Amino acid sequence: MNLRGGLGALRVTDLARLVPARAVPQAPPGGVYRPDGGTDRALGLARRAGHPEDRVRALAGTLGALDPRARRAVVDPLGRTASVTSRDDRRVRPLELGGEPARQTDATTCGSAVLGLLAAAGDPVLALWLATGLRPGDDPGPGGRSWPGGAARFGELQRVVKRRTNHAALGPLPWPASLGTPPWGAARAARHADVRYTERVVAADRDERGPVVRAALVAAARGVPVPLFTGGDLALGVATAVPRHVVLLTDVDADDGTVSGARARRCRVYEPSSGTVHDLDVASLLDGARQPAVRSALGGWPHVCWALLPVVGRAGEAPHPAGG
Repeated sequence: MNLRGGLGALRVTDLARLVPARAVPQAPPGGVYRPDGGTDRALGLARRAGHPEDRVRALAGTLGALDPRARRAVVDPLGRTASVTSRDDRRVRPLELGGEPARQTDATTCGSAVLGLLAAAGDPVLALWLATGLRPGDDPGPGGRSWPGGAARFGELQRVVKRRTNHAALGPLPWPASLGTPPWGAARAARHADVRYTERVVAADRDERGPVVRAALVAAARGVPVPLFTGGDLALGVATAVPRHVVLLTDVDADDGTVSGARARRCRVYEPSSGTVHDLDVASLLDGARQPAVRSALGGWPHVCWALLPVVGRAGEAPHPAGG
């Protein structure tokens, strides 16, 4: 059945409009979380993530012994500080971990992949393990070279994250593994340095969608990535009208004061099924992803329907497969 018009554009998440809207949390402070490619900022994030000072000092020593490429992968695993020049104007670029694509392991782990990279971007100890398999204080060996095996380590991290998000997600019962990641379970497990998250529904109406999506843009512009759930509507079938995929809003250009127009403002979105980062016009994201390039960035789906927004306050323990 192919419904068109107002009913066809209905999503299950639009039922949230029948209950009082929940307040959008205050944005995290600026100038603290945005990576600058340097070791000092990375060590600061390690402290915010809760690592003791002796581990931070050991991390500094290991980072200093890495080759430049491996060090960049640790201090900026999402590639947010990569410069864009006239010779590098790609709107889609691959994201790698240890020289291998940063992809979800199967059709149900998009949320796990997103939450794993979200944690690594705010915790260079976890990022060090993902990129190299090393722990703080380990000797990288001659030349501080890069290491293979990033895909296997990323897969292990995804399994750990999925257990956390799906455990007791239906009261005392687990969320069915075949259904991926529930937004409330994702919010419970999400972390970035010392930031925790809360889930908010994104309604279909532009005016009602605005506060949640705009809060996500502000957070990402301040250096805190935001997981976004995407999906379809009844026009595409009942099964598509619920959240179907998860991507990560990694960063956003500074606000020029014209958010509604956002003429030159751009954002980046990590899409885990392809292991790629997409450079998009912010206005197209606000308009509901009608453009093919935006649909591709959202995993083939036309709508952002749920978001995990950052909340200032202490986050939980890092989802580290190999321990501390």
